[in-house]
Order: sequence, then C-alpha cells, then structure tokens
Amino acid sequence: MRRLLYLALCLLLTALLASAHAASGPDDTLVLGVFPNMSARAIVTLYQPLQAHLEKNLHQRVQTYSAPDFKAFIERTFNRDYDVVVLAPHLARLAQTEAGYVPLFRYSQELHAMVVAPLSSAIRTPEDLRGKTIALPDRLAIMPVLGLRLLRNRGLADGDFKIYPAASHSNAVLALQRGEAQAAIIGSVPYAQLPEDLRSGLRIVAISESIPNQFILANPNLPPARIETIRKSLLEFAAAEEGRHFFESNGFGGLKAATETDLKKMEPYARDVQSLLKAQP
Repeated sequence: MRRLLYLALCLLLTALLASAHAASGPDDTLVLGVFPNMSARAIVTLYQPLQAHLEKNLHQRVQTYSAPDFKAFIERTFNRDYDVVVLAPHLARLAQTEAGYVPLFRYSQELHAMVVAPLSSAIRTPEDLRGKTIALPDRLAIMPVLGLRLLRNRGLADGDFKIYPAASHSNAVLALQRGEAQAAIIGSVPYAQLPEDLRSGLRIVAISESIPNQFILANPNLPPARIETIRKSLLEFAAAEEGRHFFESNGFGGLKAATETDLKKMEPYARDVQSLLKAQP
C-alpha cells in the first residue's frame, strides 16, 4: 500500500514539474514573446529594459523571442510557446478566444495606420497614390487593413495602386529608401520607434481611425498566482522611471488594464485574419 502511495505521489510530482516546464521554458526561463512588427534584433533591443526588470523582479531568467513572420508567431502563440506575449489587438483577441491567453494590459496610446511617403516626393494626399506602389507590412498585421480601408474611403480602388510586400513596418520604410515603393502603410507605434534620421525623411500623407493598442497577455498554463505576480511586476515597471521612459519614448503611452470591451472591438479584424490564415498554405 505504501509503495502504491509512493508511486502515485511520484507520478503527481512528475506531472506538476512537466506542466511548470512547459509553461516556463527550459531552466524555468520566462519566455516573453513579441509579435514581429519589427526585425528580431530591433525587438530584442527595444524590450531589453522590460526584460531586465522582469528578471530582477521575478528572480528568474527572462528571454525575449519573436518569429520570422506573423503566421509563425501566431502558430507559436496558439501552441502556448510564450509565457507572456505582446500582440497586436486583433491577434490578442484571437489568442484570448482560440488559445485561452489571459489579457493583462494594453498600451494606453491609441493606434493608427499611417500612410507615409518620402519628404522629397510630390505625394501629399492619398489621391496622389494612383499608379504608385505602396509598401505594406505582413498582411496578417492590423495596419494594412486599416490603411487600405482609409485609401478606399478616399476613393481609391485596389487596382489604382500596386502593392509591395514587406515583412515588417521597418522594411516597408526601407522600401521607400531603396525606391521599391513610393509610399508605405505603417503603424503609429513603429513610426514613433523609427530612428530620427529615418522619421525626419518621411511625410505623413494620411492617418486612419484609432483602435486599441497592443495587448499583453499571459499563458493560461501558468498558475493564477504566478500570473498575478507577473501582473504586479508589469505595473511596477510602468511606475518606475525606466518604465515611464520605455513607454513614452516608444509611443506606447503607458499601461492600461485590458478590458473585454476593447477586445470585442477587435472581433471583426480577428475573424478577418483568421480567414487569411486558413487561406494560406
């Protein structure tokens, strides 16, 4: 009887350790996933202050990861590969409804899609884009959806311009520099994060309606107590000087509690991107 009890306890302990390992990554590393709206190197550099704070505050190693493209990142999110994930609002809704992620916060600054062109160009209005080539980030991102809707509302049909596919917002801007496109649609946050020499060389042609900013969500595999510890750590970061600088300098504004109202606003966009995912091989 004692042997059976001992074996049962061993099996229970093994299951608990396996669950903790799956949620935390190897060696109890907290995995922070950030959606690939910029290059991987830029993302790791950008989120270094938050990573350092979490490591110090949570007393564990933290690693920041992204993915080569939006589709791969969404798949990894659905596989629950990330303990804490930063997502565009429409993808946050999908992560919540399809993968059970727990919404914690969103960045307080509202998001806009921006149509930009080189400062030296003659493009000053959306109507000037007829016959031109427009660089777009990944079509699974929210900004191309908002930006193209803006152009349609200004009377431009899809056939009035050509699309240059760029893997990220920063690549879309680089396409302007290389002359591969005459305009680009990028997000207001990536625009704020551009180096000053790049940003100063751009003209804002048009700005879309606003939507909620990026969301921070927690892996549902994590114990509730740990999720609460992470939530408090994020709030402490937002209140610290380094955190305020992080949010303000990158166009995030600050932290705001995630609400179901904000997430429901993104439901139509979430379903659109879900259809795009199903259509892709």
